[in-house]
Amino acid sequence: MNRTPMAVRAPCVKVCQMDPVTQLCLGCCRTQEERDWWVAYTDAQQREVLQRCEQRREVLASGAGEFAPSMGIVESRRKGGQAPT
Repeated sequence: MNRTPMAVRAPCVKVCQMDPVTQLCLGCCRTQEERDWWVAYTDAQQREVLQRCEQRREVLASGAGEFAPSMGIVESRRKGGQAPT
């Protein structure tokens, strides 16, 4: 049976506002760079961002620990090979 891989779903919940203290989106816990570069990330990189968001939510909930660092800017591995400008 042939299975088509499912695209990674963006974590956006339409609350696109950056917290001035944490520098994370109040809705999805991504950094500004992660929001900007989401479409340029590979599926594996997008899954890594989702894991980082989950870790950040846990830190916010517990009030303890350090936030996972931003994935930052990456070279696009998507079709065309060009990163967004």
